[in-house]
Amino acid sequence: MNRTPLVKRHCRFIIAIFALGALQATASPLDEAKVFDWWDNGIITPEEATEILDLLEEGNQEEACLLAQVYAQESCEDMARPKSPRRPSLAPHGYVDWKGRIDSIGHLESHRTELQVQFYRYTLRLGSQELLAYKNQGSEAYFGDISTREVHSQIPLDTLWGTAVLYPLGPFHVAGLLDTAKTTQVRLGYGQRGTGSAEIFYWHGFGNGDVQATEIHSLGLQAKTPFAQVAAWWQYGQEFPLIKIQLYGSEKRGRSKQMKDGIEGAGQTAIYSWRTTAYIHRQDIPRWARLSNTIQKSKYWGSQSLSMRAPDLSNTKITANAGLISPLDADTMAVRLKLGGESGPEFLRVIASVTCRDAGTNCRVTDWKGGLNASPWEWWTLGASVRIRHAQPEGFAPPHLEFFTKIMDTGQSYTKFTLIAPKGRPQEDLRLRTEFLVSGDFLDFSLVCTFKGMEELEPIPVRGFAEARVRF
Repeated sequence: MNRTPLVKRHCRFIIAIFALGALQATASPLDEAKVFDWWDNGIITPEEATEILDLLEEGNQEEACLLAQVYAQESCEDMARPKSPRRPSLAPHGYVDWKGRIDSIGHLESHRTELQVQFYRYTLRLGSQELLAYKNQGSEAYFGDISTREVHSQIPLDTLWGTAVLYPLGPFHVAGLLDTAKTTQVRLGYGQRGTGSAEIFYWHGFGNGDVQATEIHSLGLQAKTPFAQVAAWWQYGQEFPLIKIQLYGSEKRGRSKQMKDGIEGAGQTAIYSWRTTAYIHRQDIPRWARLSNTIQKSKYWGSQSLSMRAPDLSNTKITANAGLISPLDADTMAVRLKLGGESGPEFLRVIASVTCRDAGTNCRVTDWKGGLNASPWEWWTLGASVRIRHAQPEGFAPPHLEFFTKIMDTGQSYTKFTLIAPKGRPQEDLRLRTEFLVSGDFLDFSLVCTFKGMEELEPIPVRGFAEARVRF
């Protein structure tokens, strides 16, 4: 096997980045490193990984987390984190952000560049999205590339070039959209802070550039409460609407200890949380909806997650996840189930899980995984895991082994190296995944890369992701 100049450049680049490990970075609830971990582990397929990575690249964290719940049976508990309002600044500020993915031959598979500048109540984005936005006391106005976030749609949308406005009238609001292809949308809504909101909407437009195209009419509604989000969208001439449902909640249960002199102290508590997500549709979907491939090819696509955390019992956490997919061209339903748990003090955590790959076949293929994470110091963590797949009647496959070391600073920065033996024999196939998250006052940088050929000391990049953000 011959080393290429490209591989040498990649190795030197990674060594240079490792020297920056003392800087600080912030990890997102779901990031590319986690997707690469699931991909390298064989938990998700390359197609599923690409779907999630595409959404993360676009900045659609919520929809990416929904895919992760079904494909990897992993919950994204922080995916809808509310942002506190900030007072407008008269000083221009913003950032330049670049994201890129590397394929197996070291070429850029995809990349996005974005410049964002904020001034008072205005925001300007240039690059992959070109948009000028204005917000003031509930009023909103946009000009440029308009999509899901700007229209506040629960269902992902295509990107349209035009203008959109929203104007509040007490607890009510009116909103509209007009693009260069004469697509129009009108919305009427009502909402109360902390209790919920409801909105009806109407779309009108034409076919894909055909002068003689028939007019398209569609309408729908969406509602939001503290425990649910529901959206339904129906286009004239289609037999069934596109429906999206999300139900979620959490509850804290516990009892206090009776101390001396009748004083109550802290007792054992347990926190329960759950989330249900479902997409339902038939062969056709509304013209301006944009769904991920698997969702679009499924008449029912859903997930259910349950979790219980006991902070007072060695911070024990137990999770149960189910993913359900029913293809459009079949009457069957694929059901994947996972039960997992972790427990132990901060310096020694034990992790275990079992996954039924398809309950419809009586769980003929199951994954059994166990791991141990040790933190001798706050800044250093060591870990190892083994996953064994059992199939009937074939039996057990070679174990998938992983060993990692992670070095952190006083913030959330870390440098992590993971050795992977997918066939259980490092001398036959050994891989290395490197993760770096670094940040300064004006520069953030992250790099994730997986290499194969480590058993012969001939590293070849298999896949990678890089992001650089300069703030000003």
